[in-house]
Amino acid sequence: MSIEQRYTFFTQWYDSTAALTRVYQLVYYTDHTIEIFDMKNRRTFLKRMKHPEIALRDLFVGNTVTIHARQLKVTEYGDSFTAGRFAESSETSVALLKPAALGELPALLKTFAHSGLIVAQVRMCEIPAACPGYTPSHAGYAVALLLKAADAVHTVGQIAGASRGALTSSASVDEALAAADMLFGERKPAVTPPVCQDSTLLLVRPHALKAGLLGHVLDHVMSGGFVLRTLSTFTISLPNAEEFLEVYKGVIPEYREYVDELTSGVCFAAEVTYAPAPAESVPRLRELAGASDPEVARLLHKQSIRALYSTSKVKNCVHCTDLPEDGPLEVKYWFSILG
Repeated sequence: MSIEQRYTFFTQWYDSTAALTRVYQLVYYTDHTIEIFDMKNRRTFLKRMKHPEIALRDLFVGNTVTIHARQLKVTEYGDSFTAGRFAESSETSVALLKPAALGELPALLKTFAHSGLIVAQVRMCEIPAACPGYTPSHAGYAVALLLKAADAVHTVGQIAGASRGALTSSASVDEALAAADMLFGERKPAVTPPVCQDSTLLLVRPHALKAGLLGHVLDHVMSGGFVLRTLSTFTISLPNAEEFLEVYKGVIPEYREYVDELTSGVCFAAEVTYAPAPAESVPRLRELAGASDPEVARLLHKQSIRALYSTSKVKNCVHCTDLPEDGPLEVKYWFSILG
């Protein structure tokens, strides 16, 4: 019989009603149950229960998980056992994709997923020349990726070595941490400015990122004639998710579940343009995405994104803009307001 293990984490949740940051201790057990303690009031906040939406690999420092509509940011490990476990399994690496190699992004994301790497953050931005891994060929808008896994530096290094110069990566853990702070920390460079004209929003939902489907979705989109203008991962707050999805409130019965899913983890947003006919970007992406109900998509649009990669109406892989006039507005919301 295996011995049950427990992992502890300190987390923070911003209570917007009280304008307070509350600190909780989250305990994760190897039978996939969790419990939460309120540190200030010294009492149980959530009794031990199953929560299948959260896996141990999601609980690394800096990540945000959602439990019963509360977004908890993991700020530190709660004991030496947990810290040691994550030092082994959640090593950090940073990879830089050169601007001229943007077309390689889908294949590289698939390789990362196949190799067990977690894509924690992605952003297209101007890479500072002082960043480890920077070369003159990174000038312009390159794609920076923050990756997590056991032995991540070595694994990403091997993938970079096989990329024919498209990708560079951190040579050591110290370099990776320095690059992560420079590109994803508080003083990170701004994401590539959106074009917001003849473009539309592609939003890959958190469940699809957790399942390692981002590379497959982008491959589908780019093979369908779309080009990426700018891109970034986001952890969206509950008020922002409600605001963004407000058009569906009272219209579709799954509105609340859509909000909960969008706030359940990291999502990926990209401004995309349909290259053969930019003015048709919105309807072309909707056609490529397929019906919002994956069962309908599998009947009518068998090769669409939702037919291939969705599991339910809520976990339907992607959001795309409904109306042509809303394409630039949704792009602006994510990259100019939230960004």
